[in-house]
Amino acid sequence: MRAAIKGLPKYTSDGKQALFHGFHIHESGNCSVGSPTDPFMSAGAHWNPTNQPHPYHYGDLPPLMSTNGIAVMSIYVDRFTVAEVIGKSVIIHEMADDFTTQPSGNSGKKLACGVIMIS
Repeated sequence: MRAAIKGLPKYTSDGKQALFHGFHIHESGNCSVGSPTDPFMSAGAHWNPTNQPHPYHYGDLPPLMSTNGIAVMSIYVDRFTVAEVIGKSVIIHEMADDFTTQPSGNSGKKLACGVIMIS
């Protein structure tokens, strides 16, 4: 899986430097903003077809590491196939996932949402 993102905030809403961002696959491919205070609710929860506790959801991905608002990531994932995630969404969060808090990792505000497609 590869990701290349630009325009990430350099600081969190409370003024801390934003180096790591939670990055998750969500159940639905609907990235409607909805509420500005809690956007992308229509994307659903982390994709979790095997009902595992966090951080073992299929949708739990390593955090993005950002430098000057840019993040590039390339990882090998063996938990799912490409066909299984086409049409689902990925969401970037304001802070790093703590890999403990249930069900979503306490990674803060949702910053961006995109639908996984075949290019």
